[in-house]
Amino acid sequence: MRKTPRALTKILRDARVGNPAEQPVFRAEAEDKKMRFFGFVEIDGTEYECATPAGRIARFPDIDAMVKYLAGCVETATGDYAVTIGTDILLVKAQPTDLVAWAADEVVRLGVKKTAQQAVVTGIDAQLALMVDWENTGNALQRAKKLEVQAQKAAVLEDIAAIDAEVVRLTP
Repeated sequence: MRKTPRALTKILRDARVGNPAEQPVFRAEAEDKKMRFFGFVEIDGTEYECATPAGRIARFPDIDAMVKYLAGCVETATGDYAVTIGTDILLVKAQPTDLVAWAADEVVRLGVKKTAQQAVVTGIDAQLALMVDWENTGNALQRAKKLEVQAQKAAVLEDIAAIDAEVVRLTP
């Protein structure tokens, strides 16, 4: 059933009379590859389609817009808006017709990505070389910066390991 923002507010208010702990459940369905969404709210076991004040189907250009809409009419007790997003097959990659050729091309592409990531690690190492002993002698901002750079390096090294694993998977 399609409901305007005011109607959703009333439905949630009425549901909370009988159950003060009633929390709405949110769901978004992608309309197209541009990631525009239709919104749905489940209150007291019934799902409603979000509508504009004029009663038209509400189409949201992004999830941020949907959350703003929801916050204005079906507020949660905690301020948290967990939205399940359904994209069906809109974002699924097309399957290649020649998997062997695709795998060979993918290995080459991943090799280029790995080289780029190794260059990132080299740049991070150069930064870390300038931050020697900041964890002991640096001020709070310097210590935080070094921790951030170390976390960045760990993430890039993990990405390189994931690239290596994918190359092994794709190589016969």
